[in-house]
Amino acid sequence: MAVLEPLASRPTSLTEIVQEAIRDAIVSRRLSPGDRVTEAALAKQLNVSKTPVREALLKLEYIGLIESDGGRGGRIIRPTRESIRAAYEVRMGLETQAARQLAQRGDAELLTQPRLTAEACLNAAEADDHAGFRDYDRQFHLAMAEATGNPLLSRFIRDSFDLTWTLRDRDVPVTDDSVDCARQHLDIMEAMESGGAQAAEDGMRRHLEYVLDLVISTFERQLAQAAGFSLDVQASSSNP
Repeated sequence: MAVLEPLASRPTSLTEIVQEAIRDAIVSRRLSPGDRVTEAALAKQLNVSKTPVREALLKLEYIGLIESDGGRGGRIIRPTRESIRAAYEVRMGLETQAARQLAQRGDAELLTQPRLTAEACLNAAEADDHAGFRDYDRQFHLAMAEATGNPLLSRFIRDSFDLTWTLRDRDVPVTDDSVDCARQHLDIMEAMESGGAQAAEDGMRRHLEYVLDLVISTFERQLAQAAGFSLDVQASSSNP
């Protein structure tokens, strides 16, 4: 059964659009952890050639969302507590450095876009606009990465963010922590705007540790619920 819809248009960067379509299917669990995906099947479902699919799968493998199986495809990753923690630790190393650099530069113009997205993120969270919060949350972190002016640092932050963002979108349901997360963005902004390099670095680390704890606790709760459901099924099947 097809899990992806054919693309209606042919944008300039077809590979990126294919990559986003696959990512969306992972988030919505139309492609579940452990599912095998192949170039041929995805190309047919999306109504594109195999080339952009191959490039998209390579990118998703590089990010960490797909594990290669040695053929022309791979499997959707099955996240573990350790792999989630590792992904966030990479983000901490990269984004704390970005926050420190921006604070040290003291360039208010560089911080304009991060400030705007941080404020929009809080407004969305306070309005219970969960989709808006997630979108502005992503924009805030990527705007900070771009503001560093370091293309390598920006690219690595974007790649590590794509992995954690996808896992969070898929595995963490809407919670009541959005407002706290958004306020932490503004705390980071205030530290950077005041030139407090250490405060900016520490603020970003606390923020990502907070999100990591949220993701891990939700992930473990889901595992426990799944295990309980499995035990209930086994018990009911053993009783005539």
